[in-house]
Amino acid sequence: MRDPKITYFAVGNGDCSLIALSDNTQILIDCNSTESSRDDDDESRYDVHSHLLKYGKKLDGEIPHIDAFILTHADQDHCRGFETMFYAGDPASYSDKDLKAGRLLIDELWFTPRIFSPHDKDLCVSAEAFRKEATRRMEIHKARAPGRDSPGNRLRIIGYTNNPERKGLDHVTSVPGTYVHVVDGKLKTDFCFFVHAPFKLETDAAWSERNDTSLVLQARFDVEGMADAAFAMFGGDAGATIFEKILERSEDETTLQWDLFMAPHHCSWTYFSEEPYKDNKVPAESSLEIISRGREGARIVASCKPIRDDDDNPPHWAAAELYRSKVGNDRFHVTSETPTEKRPLPLEFSISANGPVLEEASATGAIASSAAVKAAVSTPQTYGKH
Repeated sequence: MRDPKITYFAVGNGDCSLIALSDNTQILIDCNSTESSRDDDDESRYDVHSHLLKYGKKLDGEIPHIDAFILTHADQDHCRGFETMFYAGDPASYSDKDLKAGRLLIDELWFTPRIFSPHDKDLCVSAEAFRKEATRRMEIHKARAPGRDSPGNRLRIIGYTNNPERKGLDHVTSVPGTYVHVVDGKLKTDFCFFVHAPFKLETDAAWSERNDTSLVLQARFDVEGMADAAFAMFGGDAGATIFEKILERSEDETTLQWDLFMAPHHCSWTYFSEEPYKDNKVPAESSLEIISRGREGARIVASCKPIRDDDDNPPHWAAAELYRSKVGNDRFHVTSETPTEKRPLPLEFSISANGPVLEEASATGAIASSAAVKAAVSTPQTYGKH
């Protein structure tokens, strides 16, 4: 057993976070893998693909894999590179060609129904690839096909929907207001997710924005017998209206507490108001209330490009200032600025019995060269401290 960890990667205005549990279960939330991240001459974006190949796990000592991949929603900056990083299709057909390309097998796929009809007409290439793989897995689970619970075929759907395509999938569906203790088919006794959103109305309504159906999760850790040692919030691109509903519907106060909070929508003003900042500079009381639920020593992480005092949104300067006012400058972290803008490195927290502990940024585990992909796939390795 080891201390759990949460790692936030510098992927520009996008999300990519890795949760590693005490039993070495690895959960990746979103991805934003670009060609520039694999460019040896550009170190401003971290190469997450190579990181996972070097420090990740091998199925049967050979096939690189991740225990679970969670897509919060289908915007490009949350799934870019899915078709190059991951293997899609029958896991029995994983080939030497896939191995040489470093494609990771996803044991269990998590997603919200918004990626399907009636909201599927403007999906990017990566989202289309994800949808195709999700559809394949849904079909074998609806048919109760042999091997549906094998690594590479497992899935979990998050959220309500009236879509008839979801019929027959209740056994792999979790809804808002519930806890999920099983990850990749295994019961976790020291970890779970609490599901806050998406809500049914936004999922099925044709008028809703894709951001409205972002998966909002609270990760909950027990460490060394200490219950609720740490809470971490992940909210995709959910905006002020969604968080207002979350606040209204949360009966258990602990589900709103947090030690680590990822600023939604890459530190956008939309977390504080659905209206543009120039039209409304007053943040929603519900949004302020939720970020006031941080426990002692709490930290906020902005997964975005460097934040400037300009009109960009995201990231938004006024939003960053509000976050800083809640936790202090030293506890507000920007992934693309840590430790430097020129070469940002993974922002890693070990989860102790006393809460998250920020690890010192080090180049030891940094992957700067795409050549690392070939080296990683040729030699089986296990996730290690870096």
